[in-house]
Amino acid sequence: MVAGPNGSGKTTLTQYLRDKGIDFGVYINPDDIAKTLEGTYDDRVRAAQSEADTLRERCIHDRASFSFETVMSHPSKLAILGRANAAGFKTSMFFVGTDDPTTNIARVAARVELGGHDVPRNKIVDRWHRTMNSLREAMRIVDESFVFDNSSIDFGPRLILRLENVDGHHVARHVNAQFIPPWAVNYCLWPESPLEADSIEGDSLASQSR
Repeated sequence: MVAGPNGSGKTTLTQYLRDKGIDFGVYINPDDIAKTLEGTYDDRVRAAQSEADTLRERCIHDRASFSFETVMSHPSKLAILGRANAAGFKTSMFFVGTDDPTTNIARVAARVELGGHDVPRNKIVDRWHRTMNSLREAMRIVDESFVFDNSSIDFGPRLILRLENVDGHHVARHVNAQFIPPWAVNYCLWPESPLEADSIEGDSLASQSR
């Protein structure tokens, strides 16, 4: 699953990871589906989400490797991860976040100027908060989490944290100790479960990230 608020850089991150050789299997992107539909924004979003839901359930039923892009602002996306786990899939999350929803608003506006799809300002703000508040729970569900910060256009997506879920315990496989943004501390690190230094290892993906 590639997740993050609207305008955080999910599609850019997906292409970057593909260029690094990561296999996404059947890739399901509601935004791509919506581009093929007609109607109002809300109608196209609902129809695209419905079709994406059908494709995901088909992949789970057929035990076909798949991935999907999502804002992750609705609990149903976490339920999909749970069903995939129950069906025997190994689940991974690539999450890309930003420091503030105003960053996302500006990026969506820039995307629209280049011919990309728009998202209403109020929806961007509302979804940013709901998405970030869902992050910890998603990390509890998946087998591994890769968390990227994309707050700065100068640096691009930076891997700041990779966690592996081992028997219900999170083991840090990579921590960018030189750069942990405030949003990561607030939304994805557990104060009651600090990362021990002896659990921190290097990670090949980290060296590939800018």
